[in-house]
Amino acid sequence: MALCAKKRPPEEERRARANDREYNEKFQYASNCIKTSKYNILTFLPVNLFEQFQEVANTYFLFLLILQLIPQISSLSWFTTIVPLVLVLTITAVKDATDDYFRHKSDNQVNN
Repeated sequence: MALCAKKRPPEEERRARANDREYNEKFQYASNCIKTSKYNILTFLPVNLFEQFQEVANTYFLFLLILQLIPQISSLSWFTTIVPLVLVLTITAVKDATDDYFRHKSDNQVNN
């Protein structure tokens, strides 16, 4: 299995023999792996939240939540804003995670 994430310096010359995998692997040439997935386990939460708060509606509700934490200017409880916001963020995150999982599976299938 080829390693897609490993970066290698640019090549000037490439030598390869047809049907001789052992000879070709000793040079460790750059691979031609496909990677269409956006996330990995470590980057899912921060990248996904960053992408979701790029949407105006999510940013608006976050701003409302912050304002509702100030009791002098708020007529409603912070709970009325946080529940819908968390619900929308969670549903979108689950959808994005599912899509990315299937992208990883597809990438592995194509690369192997």
